[in-house]
Amino acid sequence: MVTFSSKTIFMAAGPVELDHSVRDAFESHGHVIVLYDPSAWMQKFGQFPNLIALGPEGQRRWVAELPTTNSGECYERIISREPLIAWTWDSYECEIDITTGRIKKRIFTK
Repeated sequence: MVTFSSKTIFMAAGPVELDHSVRDAFESHGHVIVLYDPSAWMQKFGQFPNLIALGPEGQRRWVAELPTTNSGECYERIISREPLIAWTWDSYECEIDITTGRIKKRIFTK
């Protein structure tokens, strides 16, 4: 079981301090999937690659691909854990490959 508080993930191997505050975290297929809180990005430009996967010791396995190159793009929330589907700031619903972080399918929802 994975729990979190602010920037810390508590995993079986122990606590892992991350770069940003966590909005959601859970285990799936040998990974710990972490969604950083979108408001943790303090830059006024650029993208925030805020959906990542960690290994059992806290090592980064992948950073999820974003569906656009638009400034401000990031993942807002996870809408399904199985399959992994996340919704973006620019209104894309993206199914993410759990082993690579690549987008398998994206749907514009606006």
